[in-house]
Amino acid sequence: MTTAPKISIIIPIYNTAPYLRKCLDSVVGQTLQEIQIICVDRSSTDGSRQIIEEYAARDERIQIVECENTPGGGPGQTRNVGLPHVRGKYLYFIDSDDWIDPKLCEKAYYRLESTGADIVFFHFDQEVYGRKRDIRQSPPLDYCRWSVLSSQTADDFIDFACAPWTRVVRTTFFQSIGVRFPEEKLPDDLYVHRVLLVNEPRVELIPEKLYCWRLHEKSVSGRMGELMAKDCLACSLIKNYLLNIGKYEQYRDLLLVRKFTVFLKYYPSLRKDVQPDAIRWLRESLDDEEMDFLRNDERVKPHVRDSILYLLGNKSLRWRVEWNRFNQCVLRPIIVKPIERIVKSLTLRQKNVMRQKNVISLELRIHELSEQLAQRDQTIVHLRNQQN
Repeated sequence: MTTAPKISIIIPIYNTAPYLRKCLDSVVGQTLQEIQIICVDRSSTDGSRQIIEEYAARDERIQIVECENTPGGGPGQTRNVGLPHVRGKYLYFIDSDDWIDPKLCEKAYYRLESTGADIVFFHFDQEVYGRKRDIRQSPPLDYCRWSVLSSQTADDFIDFACAPWTRVVRTTFFQSIGVRFPEEKLPDDLYVHRVLLVNEPRVELIPEKLYCWRLHEKSVSGRMGELMAKDCLACSLIKNYLLNIGKYEQYRDLLLVRKFTVFLKYYPSLRKDVQPDAIRWLRESLDDEEMDFLRNDERVKPHVRDSILYLLGNKSLRWRVEWNRFNQCVLRPIIVKPIERIVKSLTLRQKNVMRQKNVISLELRIHELSEQLAQRDQTIVHLRNQQN
């Protein structure tokens, strides 16, 4: 490709052969043709390398980059290896087991060009083990927004879905910050997402679902519980970055509330042998200021506070934690909710009965008025006959 591409797309690849062709077909089939496709292969052993070589032989826009598969490396390492090869005006990341809408690049490019924005976000679908689910119809999480935003400032998107494939970024803005994905196995996308937004970019939103996120047994997302338990470590990296640029106080409350809420959400889903490690990760990430925030700040919900402190060793809170668990798992769904449904049903039935009574009463009143009108008409006719 002789001219500079409009968008550079980095695709980190590691043993995703069953899904890779659909991903690449969705990329090479973009309606915006002026794109650079950087396939970063992390020493795949399942035939993924042969697939991307096959596609590269047919499409000169595809560039294959090799990445060493180091023991502690994760997707962040693979994405970082692709960054020096970027030549496009805008930058985008795709996971090799997902796929994109044919017009994603076109819509993102023209929105960025027409508005002068640094980042454009969009919505996505989710396919879970072969079945699609609408993310925005799911109950919203306390720490993550999916809905269309009325105001579009960078801070509005701080809690937007943080995966790198939810946005296209101006390359010069990305490079000016000098941000890189953490290369160890932790929520590296959260770190980059927050770093980009705290640097006050101009932000736009396309309220369309342009990406499909596939969740399968072998995907990193399939091990979401263990990965998100390390969210506390990613939050510590973000804290260090905010301290360095003098913005920690501005984002402290938001960051710490997420740290405790996310950990508690995913901890129960961990395997028993992983749970001690998760508690260790959390304990090592906490300093005195954060412990004081956990104990005393009203923004931390009481059940979150009690549960985290109990996990960290405060056994005196066990009865409150057990009560909350009983309330959430047994009392509310099994006892209270059915009673509430019965009461609601009876109340609705009573309202219907009252409504029917009112209708009958109204019909009787109409009938009485009709009879009175008929009698009046007969009287008038009788008087006229007498006059004649």
